[in-house]
Amino acid sequence: MNPKLDTIQHAISNFHVLQLKYIKSIGVISERAIEPLALYFEQGQWHLIAFCRLRQEKRLFLLNRIASLRETDQDFAPNQFSLAAYFKQQ
Repeated sequence: MNPKLDTIQHAISNFHVLQLKYIKSIGVISERAIEPLALYFEQGQWHLIAFCRLRQEKRLFLLNRIASLRETDQDFAPNQFSLAAYFKQQ
């Protein structure tokens, strides 16, 4: 399986913050601490919905733009996130 997917799924299940380097659409790399909420596969690629601590809001991250990823030992509070509700809002 994909090591990124394994790490993200483990972090989602255990409510662990992820530290990542993300390649923005303009090629600039930004470092983020995120609280991963859900993964889904659409149009041939994996998507990660997470609360971005830098932007203080839920954001969508494409796995193929994650340059590096590390699960931390920092926990975040479980929440009532619903993928169905998220899609309804979009």
